[in-house]
Amino acid sequence: MQKNILISLSLVGLSFTTTSCSIFKSRKPASDRDTMLAQIYNEVQSANLFVSTDSVKCHDAYDALYKKLFNIAGVSTYFDSSDLNSVDHDIKASFETRIALKESFGNFNVITNDDQSCLASAQDVFKALRYVEDYLVEVRMDKGTSGPSEYVSMKGDFPYFLINPKFANEFKSYEDLKSGDVILSRGNAYSSAAIARIAQSDYQFSHLSFVYRDLDTKELFTSEAHIEVGSVTAPIIENINEKNVRSAIFRYKDGDIAARASKAMYLRVKKHQDSGKNIEYDFTMNYKDDSKLFCSEIISDGFKMADPDSDYVPKFKSKFSKGMIPFLNTIGVPVTLDNIAETDVFAPGDVQFDPNFELVAEWRNPKRLEESRFKDFILTKLFEKMELENYQIDPNIKMDAEARTFWLLRRSPIVKKFIEKKFSLTMNTAQMELFMALDKIGDAFYKNLELRSIEYDHPMTPKEIYAAIDDFIKKDREQYKKYKKDQNVAKPLFHLLFHP
Repeated sequence: MQKNILISLSLVGLSFTTTSCSIFKSRKPASDRDTMLAQIYNEVQSANLFVSTDSVKCHDAYDALYKKLFNIAGVSTYFDSSDLNSVDHDIKASFETRIALKESFGNFNVITNDDQSCLASAQDVFKALRYVEDYLVEVRMDKGTSGPSEYVSMKGDFPYFLINPKFANEFKSYEDLKSGDVILSRGNAYSSAAIARIAQSDYQFSHLSFVYRDLDTKELFTSEAHIEVGSVTAPIIENINEKNVRSAIFRYKDGDIAARASKAMYLRVKKHQDSGKNIEYDFTMNYKDDSKLFCSEIISDGFKMADPDSDYVPKFKSKFSKGMIPFLNTIGVPVTLDNIAETDVFAPGDVQFDPNFELVAEWRNPKRLEESRFKDFILTKLFEKMELENYQIDPNIKMDAEARTFWLLRRSPIVKKFIEKKFSLTMNTAQMELFMALDKIGDAFYKNLELRSIEYDHPMTPKEIYAAIDDFIKKDREQYKKYKKDQNVAKPLFHLLFHP
């Protein structure tokens, strides 16, 4: 008997060649072959019915669906990697389900805590489906025809480059970007993983770029804010050469306002850049103050300049967790127990849930997906330890000395050009130490996961990854306790840098 493919969405009757994606127009027929997974589209549709009527039921329905996706993701009972046609259909159908769910976010209104829980659960399902696609893309590229020797961001073919059918006739690659388009991307560093997870949820992305196309030369540029150098403009090829793990393109529904916004921001950033004084990076992440800019603020401030009377994007902003206050304070975010409940932030990933932005296309590098997934889950666990068990990052004396040295060298005219892309002039020593320690801690976890992954004949599932991380934490904590009592024993692998 043929095994059912993971998240057997191909059986729900979705068509990937349609020219528009309405919001759950009708229920999709079940198949005689289907299991509990074949009705994913209908389950999302059913949960969505509660959005405007009962936020508690909405949360419960979406939460149950998220747990189902998490528990079965990658489990061999539900997929047959030899049936590549089914894998292809499931990737397409999952993407279309996400498009429909994305369009439905316009119906969400967050007034009460229950409303917020409803929204958060729906967002979790959206992200879980993306992880399902990641897994299936890995399977497809591993078992099918080999891909290119080098993957080029926002360019290529199915299944690693998915285009919304609505935009299929006008968008083929990054060369078709328009002024006002927003590129949501995920970098490779642990700092990127931390930014992707810095708010209450992992949004899988860490950076935003605002696209501007010169009307005369037709050249494409991006306006961006980087921790190391502040706000800069650059030809689009520099964004491509970053070799991000994943990138998604979003397009504002009012193209005229978006084009004005991107031009206004491009001109502002370029003016400062040409003067040799880039707009500083905003470590406070305060989108209400535009004297300094972080990456998301490039977008929101651009729209404020284009349309001063409108509220700035996005519709749904993120919140911080209380357990993250020490970490956030070190980065530079001035949150306290007194103000954290009222403080919100425009996290990069928030834009994907704004109903005024349409998802045009989504690209991922199949060769880097496992690495990205490992780092995502590592940071999720680290932040969970901070929030629930009062774990804190504790840089050592060596890191303190290195940070002070780099701080001085960054100000040396001779040396600074060699390290300016690693350490910002506006980054203090505590921030440098934090990111050094984060890299060291993350590497310890990553090496352990690499070793554990050898035990499996398939990409590790979310459950397997989290189980391996929990086991690693438990063993290293026991070694940490022994080391504190008797330093003649072997040092723990990370607990000296990260502990309660």
